[in-house]
Amino acid sequence: MPGPMTIDRRRFGLLGLAAGLAATRATAQEPWPSRSGRIIVPYPAGGATDVMGRFAAEALNQASGQRFIVENKGGASGAIGSAEVERAAADGYTLLVATPATHVTNQYLRDKLPYDPDRFEPVVLLSRSPLLLIATPAFPANSVAELIALAQQKPGKLNYASSGVGATSHLAPELFKTMAGIDIAHVPYRGAGPAMSDLIGGQVELMFDNLQTALPQVEAGRVKVLGITSAERAPNLPRVPAIAETVKGYEALSFLALMAPLRTPTAIVEKINAIVTASFQTPEVKPKLAALGVEFVPMTPKQLDDFIHEERRKWGGLIRERGLKAD
Repeated sequence: MPGPMTIDRRRFGLLGLAAGLAATRATAQEPWPSRSGRIIVPYPAGGATDVMGRFAAEALNQASGQRFIVENKGGASGAIGSAEVERAAADGYTLLVATPATHVTNQYLRDKLPYDPDRFEPVVLLSRSPLLLIATPAFPANSVAELIALAQQKPGKLNYASSGVGATSHLAPELFKTMAGIDIAHVPYRGAGPAMSDLIGGQVELMFDNLQTALPQVEAGRVKVLGITSAERAPNLPRVPAIAETVKGYEALSFLALMAPLRTPTAIVEKINAIVTASFQTPEVKPKLAALGVEFVPMTPKQLDDFIHEERRKWGGLIRERGLKAD
């Protein structure tokens, strides 16, 4: 027969197990959010990704009474911040601002990633935005049609700048080249800032850039605009023709979305979606988004998941077709 000490240990073990289960149930039943959280932006502060992350954080702060802070974890085209969120607890207190690079193109451009893009729960789309096709003021073409004609006359002689291999500013013109049947040389930079500087300086000729940074340069006369990458003209830029008016079916949009670690409870995901969706449609926030040149499109988590998979089909196919690889 077991001695008294053995019996006591078993009883202690059973009591400890019961207490642990009770604590787990209590934690699971706590209303979300009952403490502070964080939103990881996988890029440096100051860019569009950072700005939209702060809009999302403010929406959660105001609705919940808790404090969600933005943490910038840049590096490796968003891979470092994405990996940190993937490893975080699936409790709704650590979220990621995902980009086309982190959850669409990185997996096709790089042989190995420190995270799995499929190990996330889509939560809410923060923004969708087109790019502007811009050129140096002295560039001979003043329209998309004229650009295509010029490129046909000088195959491989024209060039465009991008913020790096695999960025939207790289893939959008690659899709344009494929659909228009032209050859324009790619000049990759380490970031949109240096690329824009050289475009303004005349070292490169063309660039596809987001509205937030391109419009001020257009308005200042430092560059000129040839077209926009949305399927139709943007309501706030009615005089800028859509590239699709010349190249039928062309569309290239950048997006930002909130993601949570895989297996975050559905109720929490849906609550975050509802909070951000309501906030981004208020009279206070809506004009701020419009001023940034971004569009908020309400989507359920399921619709966001479908959207991301469609983006993967589109851009993954282009990357494979053109044999693109990140440095």
